Amino acid sequence: MGELARPSVVAEILERHGLRLTRSLGQHFLVDGNVLARMVEAAALTSGDTVLEIGPGIGTLTEELCARAGRVVAVEMDARLLSVLGETLGSSTNLDLVEGDAMRVDLRGLFQPGERVKVVSNLPYNVATPLILRLLRELPQAESMVVTVQRELADRYTARPGHPAYGGVSAKMLLLSEVSRLAYIPPTVFMPPPRVESAVLRIARKDTAMSAAEVESFFLFLNASFASRRKMLVNALSSGRVPYCSRANAEDALVAAGFPPGVRAEELTCEELLSVYRRL
Repeated sequence: MGELARPSVVAEILERHGLRLTRSLGQHFLVDGNVLARMVEAAALTSGDTVLEIGPGIGTLTEELCARAGRVVAVEMDARLLSVLGETLGSSTNLDLVEGDAMRVDLRGLFQPGERVKVVSNLPYNVATPLILRLLRELPQAESMVVTVQRELADRYTARPGHPAYGGVSAKMLLLSEVSRLAYIPPTVFMPPPRVESAVLRIARKDTAMSAAEVESFFLFLNASFASRRKMLVNALSSGRVPYCSRANAEDALVAAGFPPGVRAEELTCEELLSVYRRL
């Protein structure tokens, strides 16, 4: 691993530029060469790959990506870090730095329609879930991701019915991807260390016949289904300030899909929930 992965080097660069990291932006820089090596290895990068990195920070991971991929596109929201990246990675001719919020940047416009993209990133903690779902829904060029997230989120992404962490996010991830947990990692591999454990995940895109509008509609159904976890599904769908549907319609859909009226959303797989949604 390069020099940037050393904690002493990161601390010196931040001090020299008078920078204090902002927890509200989820800024926790990876400073462990073993974890960086694991991520790069899992991404299986070649010179024909384009990599998207969200939140490069000062470039500890970016340095390794540039050494292996044909092109690296790094999106950084914190304008203070752009000058730092210019210093640390200014000699990287295959790096495109983009200033902006990854939740608002035109991600698809950063790449050619047929460009092969892999996402490799130490994701900002505060936007990990909506960002991953946005990438799966809006960036068809991205075939896979190797990312770090909070352990709690990793457990949700990989949970199945019957697991306490299983919920609407689990079903959304299952619809669009296959998620595998590569490792749990302690707070000490970051600077500054977060208050929680993290995990390295590999996320592979699934092909789905559903249109973008259908996915959006199904997600609304999932939001309603899991809004009150302990309620029966018929009650969850038919209650609240703006009910998703009537109780009678919910009962009819469940019976038509082959499930008892008393079933809860947390007892059904993504495919089973999709069958109920389609009957509604």
